[in-house]
Amino acid sequence: MSDAAIARISYPDSKAFQSMIEALSKIIDEVSMKLGPEGARIRALDPAKIALIDIKLPPSAFLEYSVEEEASIGFNVANFLKLLKRGKRGDRLEIEAKGDRVTIAIVGDVVRRYTILNLDVIEPEIPEARFSFNASATLLADLVKNAIRDAEAVGDTVEFEAPNDSEFYIRGVGPEGSGAETRLTAETGQLIEYNVSEHSKARYSIDYLKHVLSLTKVADLVTVEFSTDAPLRLGFSLPGEGRVEYLLAPKLE
Repeated sequence: MSDAAIARISYPDSKAFQSMIEALSKIIDEVSMKLGPEGARIRALDPAKIALIDIKLPPSAFLEYSVEEEASIGFNVANFLKLLKRGKRGDRLEIEAKGDRVTIAIVGDVVRRYTILNLDVIEPEIPEARFSFNASATLLADLVKNAIRDAEAVGDTVEFEAPNDSEFYIRGVGPEGSGAETRLTAETGQLIEYNVSEHSKARYSIDYLKHVLSLTKVADLVTVEFSTDAPLRLGFSLPGEGRVEYLLAPKLE
């Protein structure tokens, strides 16, 4: 590979980037970040093919985005996360790919610089997910985070139910009839946007939903989309028009 830099990018908040990598670290060991004219993208499917995460960061999300040609940066997710944890809030993240090496700098009061190997990650074939959903709710991220934690207190399953266009339920389902319930209504303003075309109810693994709770640190709103006994899609809007989507298979009993 050439020694010329093929990409140089600067992200404004290393801790926000850390939250994205934390979500990835729960489902995959190695991943490739694709860089091109439309920005940076990371797609990862867990080995059991239950969860898919899709991170899209357009050039507008970066302080600097210089990509000479389409490039890939492959890395071990756990190792990258260790480096990001060395930073603090307000530090920016700089990444430069040159030859078979990647230089990662966390820039704040001090500059921490690391060099890692640009891994040749074999990417699985992941088709673009195309679904139509009967229920869609946009909520405050903290509401979703707390409702899932309440559900976890009683069991390992969370149930979403959209019975009508005015109320929405997030329930924890535990053994022997134990449970927890969070009821959200349109009249209280908790449902910022809410559309229900058909009464919908579905259950999902809390262990898999916990994987993306780190994203509630950087996203104010979460869009929850589902249909009865169908996949769940969570959408997180990030600064600079970035977006993370998380697709999760239902838990059928």
